Amino acid sequence: MNNTHVLSVRRTATALACAAALVSLTACNSGSDKAADADSKASTAADKPAKADAKPNGADKLSATELRAKGLETKAAAGSVHEVMSRSDAKSDLQLSATECTGTVDLTDMGTFEVIRKGNDVWVKVDSKFVSWAKKNDAGTIQAGQWMHGSPTASLTKALVSYCHVEQFGQQEKSSLKLAKGDAAEVAGQPVATVVAKGTDPSKKATFSIATTGKPYLLQQEMPYSNGTGMQTITWSDFGTAVGAKAPTGKIVTAPKI
Repeated sequence: MNNTHVLSVRRTATALACAAALVSLTACNSGSDKAADADSKASTAADKPAKADAKPNGADKLSATELRAKGLETKAAAGSVHEVMSRSDAKSDLQLSATECTGTVDLTDMGTFEVIRKGNDVWVKVDSKFVSWAKKNDAGTIQAGQWMHGSPTASLTKALVSYCHVEQFGQQEKSSLKLAKGDAAEVAGQPVATVVAKGTDPSKKATFSIATTGKPYLLQQEMPYSNGTGMQTITWSDFGTAVGAKAPTGKIVTAPKI
């Protein structure tokens, strides 16, 4: 690989990593003051009504701090989740755990790609729009519709698989935000208690929705992101469902490395 191509792939990977950081940090480090706008593009907890026999779990009696912590803890304890994120510049639909991830990511201005991670193996497949975007940096070896294999630490695949944020799965960070109980609400017909967090600008608040029947899962969070001009919504469902990541079949090429 010549130096020009090395630099072009590095620029492509760097741009992707910067975009990915906004997703991964807000998706897992829920105490962040950043976030993004959204609508789901796949089946999520918001599409599934609560079970008729689900019993109250008492979560609504907890303080704001305890309630948010309980939601995060219960979600992490499930071991795996279906996560759908949407905001103005990106959407993702992923099944993930601490070691595996499968799904799709749609970067509005860059293109769409499929991603699979199983341990230290990563496979990605990008669309033609993504290739067109990458070619602006002369990264011409990237082809649409072809699976590329790499690792979580190798340039391009590292940037793309960072949307899965598996290393952050289940982390219990401490929030420095001011938390308060919000109004009772529903997420897809399931009753939830809400926790509202405000940053330095009271108008830019985050809302966490925790189930008050069945297990007290964190079902949804909405947060401002980037420069605070938009909102990001993340919805979780299918708690404990095995990810079942498998290597793709057919022709597989090695992803660009630097």
